[in-house]
Amino acid sequence: MMKEGNILQLLLNSDPLFYKKKEKIVLDKGEILSQRDSKYIYILESGILAQLIGKNDLKERIICTSFLKADNIILNNTFSQNENFEFSAITKTALVRIETSIVLKILEKTPFFTDVLFEIIQDLNQREYIFSSQFQYQIKDRVILLLKNLALDIGIKNGNKHILPRGITSYHIAAYCCCTRQSAIKILNGLEDENLIKFKHCPIEIFNINKLEERMLETV
Repeated sequence: MMKEGNILQLLLNSDPLFYKKKEKIVLDKGEILSQRDSKYIYILESGILAQLIGKNDLKERIICTSFLKADNIILNNTFSQNENFEFSAITKTALVRIETSIVLKILEKTPFFTDVLFEIIQDLNQREYIFSSQFQYQIKDRVILLLKNLALDIGIKNGNKHILPRGITSYHIAAYCCCTRQSAIKILNGLEDENLIKFKHCPIEIFNINKLEERMLETV
């Protein structure tokens, strides 16, 4: 996954081969895109995906490592060792896909090939750091931190209020914060009782990010 305006995106967009070979696909809410043995990379045009990976311990547990939006790129295992990722559509999502072999042909035309690969590694490491850094906090604070970041990143702002996409549920929050769904629901209900969020029977609404963050700082 890479950020908007990165070198790879610019190189692909500047090459006629990209426009001749790319395909468009659409995922409905809830559909899964798997990178297991995929020969493609994908570029998000619109919508939101949750990046999921299964970890085997006593039983398989799904972990959500990030939420992706427009202009993020999903790489296959030619570029990344994380070939077991699946991506769940939070909303209806439009993507462009292109064979990785075509991407490599485009990159080989440029002297920046090594720089592109280096940027890919840097960006993947940064996402891993953002995900792992939450574990210095207790579960409740991890949930609050995630709500804050989602509100700022993909929430719809209405005055002081931020409304998260309807597809983000306690399932995704629990998967990201590495807790049980029951724990996530209990925390969300508690934040609703404190009039910090609205959770039940609707998209999650965050009434005031600053007040929500203050609640986290009280318990750190």
